[in-house]
Amino acid sequence: MQHSANALESWFVTSKSSRRAFLSATFASFAWLITGDRASAASPAISAGAPCKVKGRERTVDGVTFVCRNAKGKLVWRRTPAEAKNKVTTVRVLESANLELGKTKVVDVPAPNGVSTGIVLTRTDAGITALRVNCTHAGFPVARVGKILECELHGSQFEPTTGAVITGPAVRPLLRYEATETNGGIYVTISNS
Repeated sequence: MQHSANALESWFVTSKSSRRAFLSATFASFAWLITGDRASAASPAISAGAPCKVKGRERTVDGVTFVCRNAKGKLVWRRTPAEAKNKVTTVRVLESANLELGKTKVVDVPAPNGVSTGIVLTRTDAGITALRVNCTHAGFPVARVGKILECELHGSQFEPTTGAVITGPAVRPLLRYEATETNGGIYVTISNS
């Protein structure tokens, strides 16, 4: 009698396990039919602002890295800032013969970000100076007036060989770029920052 009781108990456990396995497989198949291949329990979808559980945890989804951070008292996923890549380009902007000693020319230089930047070129005994054409006070263009560069809007004056402020309202010098002269041309090195 003991033998038949053990067999009955074994059959009951096995059939219960089989039913559980069957139901689990059926449910998984049904979920796959509804969601297709998009659902994955291994890596749930993460988006900025979605709740997370462990502060400081990092996850990368489709090449974007998210970090779990505290925002307004709640833990949420935040994108990590992408590192800006500084692109530097050297461009031939003018023929050497077109810039005489002591003279200034304004040229447009294509920047690596696709936008043109106005540059003021001045030839001196020491070489060529390349300065940004925009006044540091209000961003209006400067032009050569006599021996100085002057802002057309508020009258700030700058030294054409260094970009230094002569008279305000501007207080910062003009932005300076690297300028070189080789093979009969004038080259300016500009970056996207």
